[in-house]
Amino acid sequence: MTTTAPTPAAAAPAPAAAASPAGVVFIGKIPPACTKEEITQFLAPAGAVKRVVVKKPRRVETVQYAFAEFEDAAAAQKAIDTLNGKELGGAAIVVEAARNQFPKKRNFRKKHNKAPAAAGTTAPAAAATTNAAAPATEKKARRPRRRFPRRRRQFVDAPISKDVAYVGNLPYIVDEEHMKDIFEGCKFIEARVVRRARDNRSKGFGFVTFANEEDRAAAIKVADGSVVEGRKIHVSPARERVDKPKTEEAAAPANPTN
Repeated sequence: MTTTAPTPAAAAPAPAAAASPAGVVFIGKIPPACTKEEITQFLAPAGAVKRVVVKKPRRVETVQYAFAEFEDAAAAQKAIDTLNGKELGGAAIVVEAARNQFPKKRNFRKKHNKAPAAAGTTAPAAAATTNAAAPATEKKARRPRRRFPRRRRQFVDAPISKDVAYVGNLPYIVDEEHMKDIFEGCKFIEARVVRRARDNRSKGFGFVTFANEEDRAAAIKVADGSVVEGRKIHVSPARERVDKPKTEEAAAPANPTN
């Protein structure tokens, strides 16, 4: 008895790779004045058009592009063969197979919708964690900023000194020795530059003491308006220092003890 070997099953043919989605074409170089209805009428000779979506690049203001979906792939291929290179709105239009799927409308609300928890998961624990973290994420009401009025210095009408001159607009590099050079030839007793306590840097002004009012007046005529290190200094009679009067509350001792 002879047996015949079973015939092997025929191998299934390999599926052909689709170059583009069936029935979808890309339309490029569309003038910006063309509307969706004009594009639909332009594609109508190739076949029935299901929908058209027009896109406009953000950085290009001269052209726009669109995607069109036909009822079948044959109509899409006919549009590519017959309409590519034809004019629409005074410009040659590009019609070719779409490389990607037809663009879908984005639903941004789906992002925030959470999928239901599967059976056996610790949903109550997750909910408790969310509720516990909720107060921390809430924005607190912004506290209004308190604005304090700026205190202005009160001008004290102090008497003018008889033997001291004020020297203003001094360069910061000027020291006592340089001050003496400025008033060289004048009869003065002392020249000093006012400095800051924290870093001993000049404040930009100083005082010169004279023996009498006549010597000071002569020095003012000589030094006032002179240029020192590129700066025009100002020399004038100085005012005497007046201490601020103490208030009654400050003068009286607080919580006196017997």
